[in-house]
This record gives sequence, structure tokens and C-alpha cells, in this order.
Amino acid sequence: MSTSTEDRQLQREVLDALAHDSTLVPGEVAVSVRDGVVTLSGYVWTYAEKCEALNVTLRSSGVNAVADEVRVRVPAGFHPSDSDMAGGLLRTVTNDLHIPVGAVHVTVQDGWVTLAGRVARRDQSIEIERVARSLIGFMGLSNLIETDAPSTGGAPQQPAQTFA
Repeated sequence: MSTSTEDRQLQREVLDALAHDSTLVPGEVAVSVRDGVVTLSGYVWTYAEKCEALNVTLRSSGVNAVADEVRVRVPAGFHPSDSDMAGGLLRTVTNDLHIPVGAVHVTVQDGWVTLAGRVARRDQSIEIERVARSLIGFMGLSNLIETDAPSTGGAPQQPAQTFA
């Protein structure tokens, strides 16, 4: 069990790590520590920021447990429909990432994105996931995309599943 001095030191270290991350807006994520458990709270603009705050915290020395209470706020007057999100992601996948039409199927329900299908390389699946996480209104992800077998004739890679 941590002492209050150890908790305060851990809080300072996490706050410092968050402040030095150029992708996060200073002051959006609050940090509290009790008995060695770090609690993140506050509001960010994108799910990608939420994930970055969590990843930065988990990389901080001494962090073994995190309660993630950070919320994503959608700008007032702009809450994209699931249809808008799915269409935008599909256009990016085919036009910008040059994934053939029909290779990846996108489903969005209440901001939760499900990706399914097959791509040639694992990095393509990771890039599609990165784009999905940056969507306004994004709430979570299930990545069921499979990748083709390596050129050495190995078996196809199983889908990687990622949840919010």
C-alpha cells in the first residue's frame, strides 16, 4: 500500500509526462492517485487523445493500475451520425489508404466502429485503426481485419481485436 507521499510523487510524475506529450492539450486531463491507483479524468476532443493520455500514463514509472475516467466531448452542434462516420472512414480507406473497395467492411453503431475483411499487410490494418480512432464521435473499436499470409507460405494472421 502506498503512502500519501508516494501517491503525491506518482501524481507529479504522471502530470509531468502528460505535460510533455505534444499531442495532448495541457490541463485537459486531471490526475489523482490514491493507494497507488492513478485516476485520469477530464474531457478531451478526440478518442485518440484519450488513448494517448492512457498510454502516456501507463508508460510512466511506478504506474501499475489506472482508472480511466476521461470522457470524449463532441463539439456542440456537431455530433456526426453513425452513417457519416462510416462513410467518412470508408472513403479514407479506399481513397487515401488505397485499400480496394470491398476489402474492408466498416460498421458503426453508437460511435463504436467494427472493422472486418482482409488486407495484404498488418501495417494497413493498423493504419485503418488509427484513422478510425481519430473520427469525431468515435467511442470504441473492434478490429477483425485479417492479413494475407506472409510470402514464406505461413498461415494468415488472425484478426487483432481492440476494444475501447
